[in-house]
Amino acid sequence: METTLWLWPRWGAGKIYAFDIQKKAIEQTKAALVQNGLYSESICLIQDSHAHMTNYVTEKVKVILFNLGYLPSGSKTLVTKKETTLTAVSQGLTLLRKDGLLCVTMYSGHPGGTEEKQALLDFVRTLDEKKYHVAYINMLNQRNHPPEILLITLKWGVEHEKDENRMHAGTCQQQ
Repeated sequence: METTLWLWPRWGAGKIYAFDIQKKAIEQTKAALVQNGLYSESICLIQDSHAHMTNYVTEKVKVILFNLGYLPSGSKTLVTKKETTLTAVSQGLTLLRKDGLLCVTMYSGHPGGTEEKQALLDFVRTLDEKKYHVAYINMLNQRNHPPEILLITLKWGVEHEKDENRMHAGTCQQQ
């Protein structure tokens, strides 16, 4: 959730949806935003899985950031899982606007992290090259499972088909 604190001053003109399943992460993020004078109604702190983002986000978005793994100050047993992450990334791709960016920071050093990273790499290799650009960044001179980054952009001139059957809750309950 530190990403929210970093993102808001740089992207503060819009709305930010920040997801975490841990109440501690939500509370820490809100406290940091308040302390830095950045908390506002434009920031939705949501205690729920990133796999449920389309229950909250209904509009097309400019940027989606995933910071996988675990809460640095929290339990290392509460980690992101490949199944929910794949669901979340798939949903995120449908929410990107034409010039949008989806960024995933992957950490493979925790239990299940290598499998989660591999599942994501396998998934993005299947994305339609006519619709998406996908870049993979690996820090070659770092040891001990450094973060690896996926960048996915929706190509110019490509729009997602509207899903008229998808229900949009579009609500943000301030925490």
